[in-house]
Amino acid sequence: MAITCTVTPGTTMATGIDLSASNLNELGNPTVVVPNISQTSITLENFTVADLPTNGTAGRLVFVTNGDGGSLPCIAVDNGTNWVRVNLGSAVSATDVEDYIIAE
Repeated sequence: MAITCTVTPGTTMATGIDLSASNLNELGNPTVVVPNISQTSITLENFTVADLPTNGTAGRLVFVTNGDGGSLPCIAVDNGTNWVRVNLGSAVSATDVEDYIIAE
């Protein structure tokens, strides 16, 4: 079953369905298709390394305030087994000049 919807920022859609366990089980595994979201920013949930939730739910994305070497921030993804670091890299820039250190 596919459910298609239009999302308008700042609104809540009422389904009219009571959120009981039996009604939710009737829905099965619906797919929600959101065709286009623009002019939207995402704020990730913040954690320290010590406070990360237990891993094991693949696909979660969080901001870790001290996850890159213990003092630098990074983004982390739960791969189902571990939280893995995504390095943030260089600052955003309007130029395409990038600095690389190449070991020979």
